[in-house]
Amino acid sequence: MPVWTRFVAATCHAALLVPALAWAADAEPMDLSQALTRGMQASGSVRSAALDAEAKGLRAEAVSNLSGPAVSLSGFAGRVSTSFNLDISHLSAAANPLIAGVDAATGLDIPPLPNTVSTTRQFNLSSVGLSTNWPLYTGGRLEAIHGVAEARIGEAQADLQEAQDKAASTTAQRYFQLQLAQLAEKVRADAATGIAEHQRQAARLESTGLISTADRLKADVALDGAKRDLAKARSDVEIAGVALRRQVGVDADVHPTTPLFVHSNSVGSLQSFIELGMAHHPAWRKLASKRDQADQAIKLQGSEFSPVVFGVGNYNLNRSDDKLVQPNWYVGLFVSIPLVGHVDHGKSALAAKLDRQRVDETAEQAKRDIPTLIENQWRTMENARAQVLSMDSTLKLARESLRLQTVAFSQQQGTTLDVTDARLNLAKSETERAQAAYDYVLALARLLEACGQPERLPDYARSADITFTLE
Repeated sequence: MPVWTRFVAATCHAALLVPALAWAADAEPMDLSQALTRGMQASGSVRSAALDAEAKGLRAEAVSNLSGPAVSLSGFAGRVSTSFNLDISHLSAAANPLIAGVDAATGLDIPPLPNTVSTTRQFNLSSVGLSTNWPLYTGGRLEAIHGVAEARIGEAQADLQEAQDKAASTTAQRYFQLQLAQLAEKVRADAATGIAEHQRQAARLESTGLISTADRLKADVALDGAKRDLAKARSDVEIAGVALRRQVGVDADVHPTTPLFVHSNSVGSLQSFIELGMAHHPAWRKLASKRDQADQAIKLQGSEFSPVVFGVGNYNLNRSDDKLVQPNWYVGLFVSIPLVGHVDHGKSALAAKLDRQRVDETAEQAKRDIPTLIENQWRTMENARAQVLSMDSTLKLARESLRLQTVAFSQQQGTTLDVTDARLNLAKSETERAQAAYDYVLALARLLEACGQPERLPDYARSADITFTLE
């Protein structure tokens, strides 16, 4: 190839790659571990779940001292009206006969003494006092309330873990989706550069009369198609870059430094991942907390007819001079035994038992669903791995076919269409291999999410022996 032709080809190739290289130069380098961390920090779902867990923890702390004493300062100021009744029947029984005798002797009309003396008084009253009550026995009510609050903490923490796992899986998906788009762009750029070189060669052969105008036009059409494919690939890179940038919550473009990867050997057996999921999936923690809540609700409903005993006391700080109006202090026991209420506690207890049964049914279904989900992702991962490993021969054949068709065309033994087809077939094979690698990583990320271990994905990336880079 003449020197000027090589120079033009190199210049064309560089021009085709300039946008991608400029985009990468301005991007913020970020490995997978950093992306997962930032993805969780930027996730509104994770922050919302964290706030819910914190709120439920505070509510549990708020009711942790229900069984302890409560002390309050009370005061009253106002006008009071009260009636006093004094029993003087013993006095009237003794005095009335004497009064009757005096009446008979003197002729005076002295009224007899009544048996009771009543009077009504109105006065101003002010009072400040300390009062206390201490639950001594509630039939397990307070313990059940506290138990429900504690169980809700576990449920909120399970929701938080689930939100974190989903955020990690989504971040990994967008992280490697950008790399897939970049790899596809590079493949399309290489194909466009090769087809551009072929088009120039076809134009030169046409000028010497070695090929027809129709053959040269076919090369033009192939180049135009390659340019359109490259433009779409670049658009896909921009879309994937925006999605990742928003997922990790940064303003600058992100340059992923952890490449797409595949393991040539299996990363674990199906059974090992099922055992991992049965131990660490957040659903088990949530179900355990739901079960605890149902158990505490059953205890609460079962204690509705139990007696309640409170220790009570009061001390009046500014004692009234009128001892008949208000005591200076009192201390004692308050006992309440429920007899008939507005709520049918029998049906409420039955409903609580049904809630407990519903949790058990959900747990049984989860024992079937989680292994099924794990097996589905594991098999998807293994199929993608096998596809990547099996494409080495396909790529070798595609490269050799392109070389032969290029040589044949230069010797007027092949057609423009043969060269173009070989070039596009190589691009198709390279794209399919990159897509299979992305499918492998995505399936592994979802598999780890189903096992409750998405944070282990960077470890698998570091241990991979096959990587896909832009170099």
